[in-house]
Amino acid sequence: MLGGLYRNLLRLKAWWLFGQLRTHVYGSFTVTNPKNIRIGTNLAINHGVFLLARSGITIGDNVVLSANCMIIDARLSLDPQTPASNRDHDAAPIVIEDGAWIGAGAIILAGVTVGKNAVVAAGSVVVKDVPPGAIVGGNPAKMLRQQ
Repeated sequence: MLGGLYRNLLRLKAWWLFGQLRTHVYGSFTVTNPKNIRIGTNLAINHGVFLLARSGITIGDNVVLSANCMIIDARLSLDPQTPASNRDHDAAPIVIEDGAWIGAGAIILAGVTVGKNAVVAAGSVVVKDVPPGAIVGGNPAKMLRQQ
């Protein structure tokens, strides 16, 4: 009974943050700046997912965000004239298109588009766009094959 109540509370959290009832939640997740996030239907959010939406995150329909993946649309400015402790952050929107699957522990960084039906392997760090239907993996993520 407690498990069902917990899962319903997580679904309520997703509805409150995203205004979307067709979100499937399988564990606790963290969102900053939910007003900058747009999601489609049938989004699956697994335990430990982290969404940082300083600029904007758009997630399409039928997307899976696996355990402990991070979608981070901001980065520290690399201005060499400014000490690291005083640097500003740059931000660029992230788009995850319909049917994409983001593997466990993967990190999607600012300015990236993950194409339709693409797969990001577990533990990958994605710094460049992923073409539709591609399977990428590694740090930095590289094309493993095209579906």
